[in-house]
Amino acid sequence: MLIQEEWVNQTENYVIGDSGEHEPFTDNIKELFKSLQKEYGKCISKIYIDTKTNPIAVGWIFEKKVKYTDCEEYYLQDTWVSLHTKKTKTIHKHFYKKI
Repeated sequence: MLIQEEWVNQTENYVIGDSGEHEPFTDNIKELFKSLQKEYGKCISKIYIDTKTNPIAVGWIFEKKVKYTDCEEYYLQDTWVSLHTKKTKTIHKHFYKKI
């Protein structure tokens, strides 16, 4: 199993960063969820993808208040964590121009 985390500044509406796909410390989903909740705050939703039959849950969205590093103010941070069975494949398609 692999996970990918994406951090979003929800207060100002921009993406902070992305972890890329990596192996978590455990393959136990319940243990992983509890650990993520401790680190990223309360779970506010699941992440779903559409399939031909029904939507399926593939991760969670966590939320917590975080202090800016350069001032005394706080912002609302969402962390999107998706679970994967293997690395995502990237396919490159070229659109050449005839010369």
